[in-house]
Order: sequence, then structure tokens, then C-alpha cells
Amino acid sequence: MLIKNQQLNDTLRITLIITLCMLAGNLLHLENNVYLVLYPTLLMTKGKDYSWYGLLKMLIPTLIAATCALIIAETFKDHPFAIWTISLIFIDQVRRSANTPAKQGGMLMPVFNWVLIIVFSQYTSASMPMRIHEIFISMAVTIAVCKFMVWLFPVAKNGKAPQIKPQQVTYQHRFISLSLIGSGLAFLMIVDLLSATFCMVPVIAAATQFNRAQYLRVVKLRFITQIGGCALAIIFTLLLAGHQSVISFYALGLGFLIFTITNWMVNSPNKFKDLHADVLLATVLPIQLYMGNISFGLERTYLRAWELAVTLGILFILYQLTRSRDNNGQINHQYSNIG
Repeated sequence: MLIKNQQLNDTLRITLIITLCMLAGNLLHLENNVYLVLYPTLLMTKGKDYSWYGLLKMLIPTLIAATCALIIAETFKDHPFAIWTISLIFIDQVRRSANTPAKQGGMLMPVFNWVLIIVFSQYTSASMPMRIHEIFISMAVTIAVCKFMVWLFPVAKNGKAPQIKPQQVTYQHRFISLSLIGSGLAFLMIVDLLSATFCMVPVIAAATQFNRAQYLRVVKLRFITQIGGCALAIIFTLLLAGHQSVISFYALGLGFLIFTITNWMVNSPNKFKDLHADVLLATVLPIQLYMGNISFGLERTYLRAWELAVTLGILFILYQLTRSRDNNGQINHQYSNIG
């Protein structure tokens, strides 16, 4: 009974935090309200420490990365190659320090926000300093809602987390990360395709893995969760069509959707929790990004699903091509031993 109560407690806490932050993003009329779905969802699915220090430790690196990216973009706005080169140095330095799974997850948002600021500064007339301001507001709102809900629905104490031995980040790891993330950034800086910027999230996640098995697992997992999340967002949009401007109806529908996915996540075995967490983020992101008071945003959600499918397909093809080369190398090595 205590376990069931705690699971319901966790489900309600996560649901209310994400729902309230998403509603705040709409009510505050922020130009970039996507941060009020990214931050709470990542905090609730990846975070372990909900103290003031723990929350700031997760969010501050994102603000620092975005601010530094803005300075670089403004300073070298007429020299895109210099911006790209400095971006590679930043990505490499962050990758060097990501020697545990927690640090791997922690580098996702800073690197993605760096890419986001660099790309958007190239092709939009929007005020980049205002974007930094909105990141700060989103952080403040997220932390305030999170602290209140953690007080209302306390987190169970699971004891001391197991110590994970750091892995060595080799030159090969760094080269692969730079090749994949750097190539993606270069493409977005050359081709005016802003909608594809969010496809960098699975690229960063795959590029920072330590071995090929983990890389393939991330690609396959993201294909299921990202495309499936877009499908759920489309279904939600169609069910809510014509009523999305009614805030109470929208809040109830959104809360029910998040509660359902969160309940699956909380009650699933540990090996499936990441799957449901990614589905949750992939579902609420297009809703927050594209669903407006007047428009449904279905065409942009379809485009997002297509761009993600193409991106993940390219990552899978790269895996297959390198596997073929490795297999040929092993066969030639065996023949040389026989000779």
C-alpha cells in the first residue's frame, strides 16, 4: 500500500509540475515558451536532487552556455566559420568531462542550447538577449513550481545513490562526438532549416555514448519515442481541436495526457523508465511548440516527425556503414592469421 501511495504521489507531482509550467508558458506569453516544458520535464525525469542546490546545479549550466553562445554569435556574426570553430572547442571541452552517465545526461541541455542560440542568431531577427531573459524566467518559474510541488508531494528517500566508476573519455569518443554534433551544427548554419534544430537532441544523445551498442540502443529508442511522441501529440491536437483556446479544457486535457504517460513511467520496471520519459518529452514538446489559440500546428508536428525520422535514419545508416567496415577488418585479420 505504501508503495502504491508513493507511486501515485510521484505521478501527481510530475504531472502537476509539467502541466503548471506549460500553462505558465502560455499565460506569460513568452516568445520562446519551449523552455517551460524542457526544464520541468528533464528535472522530473532525470533529476534526483530537488534541493535548491540540486535544481540550480542542473539548470545554471544551460543559462551559462546560452549566454556564452550569444556573446560568441554577436562578436563573430560576420564570421560563421569562427563561430563554428569555437563551438567545436566548447563541445569538445564538455565531452571531455562527461565521463559518467549522469554527466552525459547533464551535457545535453547546455550543448543543445548552445546550438539553438548559434543557429537562431544566424537566421532570425528575434532579440537573442531577450531569449536569454526568457531562459532565466523559465528557470525561475520551473524552480518555484518544482519546490512547491515537492513540498506538497514529498519525494521518497531512496538512500545513497550507488557510486558509478567514471569511464575514460578517449580521443576516439571526442572525435565521434565532434564529427556528429559538429556536422549537424554546420548543416544548420548553412541551410536555413530552423525547424530541424530540435533534431540535434537525439544527435547529441547518440554522439556522447561510450560504445557502439549504446549508440545503437539510443538511436532505436529515440526512433520509437520521438516518432511515437509526435503521433500522440497529433492525436491530442485532433481531440482538442476547436477547444484549445479554452484554458480550463486545455489544462484538463493536457493534465490527463501527462498523467497517463507519467503513470506508465512510474509503474514500469526501471529498464523501461527511460523509454516512457522520452515519450513524455517527445509528446509535450510539439504541443507546447506548435499548438496555439488559433492554429493547431499539425503540419509542423508532421514536419517534426519527418525530420526526426530522417535524422535517426542517417544515424542508423552511419552505424551500419561503420559496422560493415569493422566486419571486413575482422575477416581480413582472420585471413592474415591463417596465412
